[in-house]
Amino acid sequence: MMDPRAYGGKFLPQELDADPEARAAMHEAGLLFRSEAMRSLYRVAIQVAGSDAPVLLTGESGTGKEIFARLLHTLSNRSGRPFVPVNCGVLSGELFADKFFGHEPGAFTGATRLQKGSFEMAADGTLFLDEVGEIPLANQVDFLRVLEERTFKRLGGEKDLGFRARIVAATNRALPDMVRAGRFRPDLFYRLNVIPIALPSLRERSDDIAPLAEYFLWLFGHHYHRPDLRLSPAALALLTRHHWPGNVRELKNLMERVALLHKSEGPVMPDDLPLELRLECGQDLPPDLGLARPTLAAHDAADLNLDGVVRRAEMAAMLRAYKVAGGSKQRTAELLGISPRTLRHKLAQYGLKLEGD
Repeated sequence: MMDPRAYGGKFLPQELDADPEARAAMHEAGLLFRSEAMRSLYRVAIQVAGSDAPVLLTGESGTGKEIFARLLHTLSNRSGRPFVPVNCGVLSGELFADKFFGHEPGAFTGATRLQKGSFEMAADGTLFLDEVGEIPLANQVDFLRVLEERTFKRLGGEKDLGFRARIVAATNRALPDMVRAGRFRPDLFYRLNVIPIALPSLRERSDDIAPLAEYFLWLFGHHYHRPDLRLSPAALALLTRHHWPGNVRELKNLMERVALLHKSEGPVMPDDLPLELRLECGQDLPPDLGLARPTLAAHDAADLNLDGVVRRAEMAAMLRAYKVAGGSKQRTAELLGISPRTLRHKLAQYGLKLEGD
């Protein structure tokens, strides 16, 4: 993958032109934007980066919480030290303890050599806790003790080791609700929530959709040896109307798909984008599907074809239900009043591909 600095900083705020260190930090973190919402968050990052206070990043999945955490690290005086990310959503029990605390030889069966944990590997850099809301209650007390005492022991060890890293945590869960439900310790929440930063969804920063799409297509175009790929104005307009439930991650993945599958030498057109996206945004369907294409001409017989009208209505209903169901195919079938088997048949019949359970 190409270094984003090769893009020339086209989509960074103009005020960074006078601050080469800040511009370099943005490039290093891979954070590009134009919107005022992200400008405001960048100014907050500048203010808090030099502090040792814990930061809690919240926002929907795919909004770029780890990228923002890397920006905080790069802007801080810890930038030359380790940035250690840990996905807390896949850890529990002894696995959690071993991941964070490490172990001494002989600490348990199979422990034949010393293994440093994340507390130790982060040293005096930044420890990034992704999906912090997934830490099991049984392990939260151990984690809180390290934050309060700033020391820990490896599993099977007797020596106290100092913990000096800064904590940046991230979650897409509502931690205050989890605290009230007794699923997250209030003392740990308050310890992490010293500087709360809420990252907006992509639909809340719509000014960034077009520049991000162009940037990702440029990035993947070069990666797959297709440097001349471009988005047409019509395709860009369609992308800005999409809801983007998967946020920036969804947009990035779509641009990789486009870079791989775009067949012609010309610009990417709306018909080159996924059918479900075009339907959601009200885009006309291609004629080769045999569906009615809406038209303003009252005498157009195709617009009156009952089979086409019914099929278009069914496709639109399935996509709306899928959106309401939050991406669950099981729930989509329930909302439509059909069986999961019938839903699968209709999806195959109309060539729709929906991700989900």
